[in-house]
Amino acid sequence: MLRATHGIGRGIAAATIPLVLLTACGGEHTTKVEASDVVGNWRGPGADRITLSQDHTFVSHDLGKKSDHCPAGRNSGTWGFFVDDGGSGAAVSHKAASGDRIGLSFDGDDSQEFSCFVDLAVVDGGKGLCESTDPDDPCSVGVKLTREK
Repeated sequence: MLRATHGIGRGIAAATIPLVLLTACGGEHTTKVEASDVVGNWRGPGADRITLSQDHTFVSHDLGKKSDHCPAGRNSGTWGFFVDDGGSGAAVSHKAASGDRIGLSFDGDDSQEFSCFVDLAVVDGGKGLCESTDPDDPCSVGVKLTREK
């Protein structure tokens, strides 16, 4: 009898833990999209905005201002989707045709003057981009951008 009760407790725990983890991550899920789906102008709260171009360049304003080491004001650089690097992580590819997370490389960051680590997670079925510094939490920065009309 004790074994049966113990087994039920494990079953309940196994079913509950994923729900708790989902709630802890804010309930946001990423969505895999084609590059053409994210090209265009995106705006967030305040002055946060970015224009993603088909040639994988971007121009932004105040993007990443809530993240450490990100430059303020107007910036530019290149973007690409994160892809599996064949090892234990992911790398940004400017050739990937689709993905659910966008990596940004700011111009001038080559010299290591600053190291701005902010990504854009594709959320809301492709209707939103969340600034993120945590691969496990798509909206970790708390800034969501939507397409400008």
